[in-house]
Amino acid sequence: MNISVVIPAYNAAGCIEHAILSCKQQTLQPYEIIVVDDHSTDDTLEIVKQFSGITIISLPVNSGPSAARNRGWDAAKGDIIAFLDSDDTWTSDKLEIISKVFTEHKEIQYMGHPYTVSAPQKNTNLQEGITPLNYSSVLLRNPFQPSCIALRRSLSERFDETYRYCEDHELSIRVAHKYGCHWLNLPLTVLGRPQLSSGGASGNIWKMRRGELRLYSSIYRHNPAYVILTPFLWLFSLSKMLYRLLFKSV
Repeated sequence: MNISVVIPAYNAAGCIEHAILSCKQQTLQPYEIIVVDDHSTDDTLEIVKQFSGITIISLPVNSGPSAARNRGWDAAKGDIIAFLDSDDTWTSDKLEIISKVFTEHKEIQYMGHPYTVSAPQKNTNLQEGITPLNYSSVLLRNPFQPSCIALRRSLSERFDETYRYCEDHELSIRVAHKYGCHWLNLPLTVLGRPQLSSGGASGNIWKMRRGELRLYSSIYRHNPAYVILTPFLWLFSLSKMLYRLLFKSV
């Protein structure tokens, strides 16, 4: 099972070396590592070029993470694509584990797993408890962090490039509706910063919420009958933002 790694990067000079090293140190080596530079203005490209065997795609203008991931997705040649953000890393056995899962479970098209913000630990036993996720569960709560997503290259969907926030959630609910999603209950990614912390795209609470409101407004495309759910989903989304603002937690 050949696995292509796609790393979108924008001004990632301070962290991308660790992301690439976590790919190079896998117990199952990636088929290819594709770094998509989203028109960085720092030394990101110079650092990436220090590594051998890296495919570099340079975007002519800054286009956002959705476009960067799509360019890498389109260029990938492996059977499976695993996304890794430039400020995150993987446990050393991640690719070995997901290769086993996709090989043994032909029905899985799109899979996520948990993350941690502590030091990585090797997962010596694959007692994964793989579970399917239905559309409604993914719609209400996005379990998929981009660095935890792996999918079959043959999947026809792509990230919506008009989204700068919640692009992973929008893709996930679309895939859940058409094909179904799966969850592997093993933490295989170490985040460079906690979700919703300052400094990352998810750190801007209102922009993230606007992205979620927008994707809830688009679910009628999955089924016209879903339009009646939209006001309730808006209230649900806004209540989460209010809760976070009041209690500093979602």
